[in-house]
Amino acid sequence: MSESKTDLTKITPPKELDDATRLTILEYVTRRLASHRNKAELYARAEGALSSNKDAEKVIRTFVREIDKWSQELLRNTWMACQEVGGKCPELDPLSDTSIVGLPPLPPEHQVSRLLNTVLFIHITSCKSYNAHTRAFLFAFAPLDEEAISATLKNPEKAIEEAERKTKAAKEQQAKKRKTLRRVGIGAGAVVGGVLIGVTGGLAAPLVGAGVGTVLGWLGIGGTVAGVLATGLASSGVVCGALFGVYGSKKSAQAVDRYTSEVNDLAIKPVSAPKDTLAVRICVSGWLGSPEDVTAPWTVFEGEDTFALQWEVDALMELSKALGALVKSEAMRFVGAEVLKRTAFAALWAALSPTIWVRIAQLASNPWAHARSLAVKTGRVLGILLAQRVLGNRPITLVGYSLGSLVIFEALQYLASLPPSETTPLIQDVYLFGAPVTTDERAWSAARRVVAGRLVNGYGSSDYVLAVLSRMSSASWKVAGLQAVEVQGVENVECSFVDGHLKWRGQVGRSLQLCEAPGVSQAEVEKQIEERKEIDQEMEIKPEEVESVLAKGPGVDADEKESLR
Repeated sequence: MSESKTDLTKITPPKELDDATRLTILEYVTRRLASHRNKAELYARAEGALSSNKDAEKVIRTFVREIDKWSQELLRNTWMACQEVGGKCPELDPLSDTSIVGLPPLPPEHQVSRLLNTVLFIHITSCKSYNAHTRAFLFAFAPLDEEAISATLKNPEKAIEEAERKTKAAKEQQAKKRKTLRRVGIGAGAVVGGVLIGVTGGLAAPLVGAGVGTVLGWLGIGGTVAGVLATGLASSGVVCGALFGVYGSKKSAQAVDRYTSEVNDLAIKPVSAPKDTLAVRICVSGWLGSPEDVTAPWTVFEGEDTFALQWEVDALMELSKALGALVKSEAMRFVGAEVLKRTAFAALWAALSPTIWVRIAQLASNPWAHARSLAVKTGRVLGILLAQRVLGNRPITLVGYSLGSLVIFEALQYLASLPPSETTPLIQDVYLFGAPVTTDERAWSAARRVVAGRLVNGYGSSDYVLAVLSRMSSASWKVAGLQAVEVQGVENVECSFVDGHLKWRGQVGRSLQLCEAPGVSQAEVEKQIEERKEIDQEMEIKPEEVESVLAKGPGVDADEKESLR
């Protein structure tokens, strides 16, 4: 972390805010928080109305209690950050006002953001975790400086010293503090494996508390919030240990190894060097042209720690070969031309002869069915690992394409089967692209409940390859990767530039941008598209080729004959 990020002034409320302005911010937070709480309950009750589970009502009541507890705690943290303006913390309930019409305007964004940094710091240090609902809510309100919060947690002494420098603290007091630290033999401290060692352990904790109390006084901060901030800094070592998890340690490796009897090949691989950020992404590829494709599609991300799930590499490489042969076959090109001509998949099924479907099935049916079955099993294992917090108590965003989306969807179904107290804080956002999963309302409503922020279904309505594969495996065209999912709270985004299933690999970055997903690098997206451009063009059927492809018919070419042997 750079020195400029480790600064206590970045996580303390701006002292220039008067009581009226703090009260305005508190009122906005109260009403928007009430709206977030009500939406979460609405999604949960929609699931309950569709569920056939006899315990559904009990699950929903428990979920609502968890959301009520979280929202009231966050509101109290905000009230403390606003220095207990108004004398009493507001109370939320289902009838709380959610309208911000008529409220005074908010102060400049940088002031709101800095106050919310305080709220987030209090939330993390008091809960020893970072709730996904907290991140989804606060980032929708204003941008946060999570890097400064993380840096302060990892090195609180440095944060205090930087604040002292900025506020021109008395040299005598600073020298005395350093002399005391030297006398008890405590160095600057170090972060090892995400856990702070040194300044926040043993004798150091009271010294940190004393130092921060002085600095907060210089910054004009007193009362309850000063005590809470001081306590949070003094306990930051414990917070870091709980927050960033143990992935890569022996304990976590054993947690993964335990499930290799169900899934032969499973690992969580860093896409780039982990930095112990406050939030984390897990990305899942749907097939593999090479082992590098476990992580390669996800270099489009920047910012938060990003990991890729490695699963069943051999099966996914076999699937990639089969799909490549399929889309190049004359039979499948004939199908693609029919799609461009007819546009409706249902009409396509009636129009094509059984011989064509047999040829297509011989090319890809077995590898697809096998990999799909493994995806379902892998999804359950991923759900178990997420519930065990292998990546820590921090918000998780899940992203996948093709069978990777199925893995994620199955993980969400598993999480939905657990008690809400275990799953409510876990998942922030989910982005699924070309998902070969059902559009069933019950399944999607269950998934919606366990996602705190956005649940996005990115689909390609012209993806004839997925249409054919889905028809062969489930006798249905109704899959999320082809159409909108009509469930409240699910965002549907049509990626019209994906007209063949294999294009998702090279268009996932562009699709994420279309969904306005945060943390996507424009340069990496352009690089991804360019690298896959030639491959994607080989799979295209240009409009001017349609008639000639149809005239040629679905004959068996030389490559296809080889594949059928």
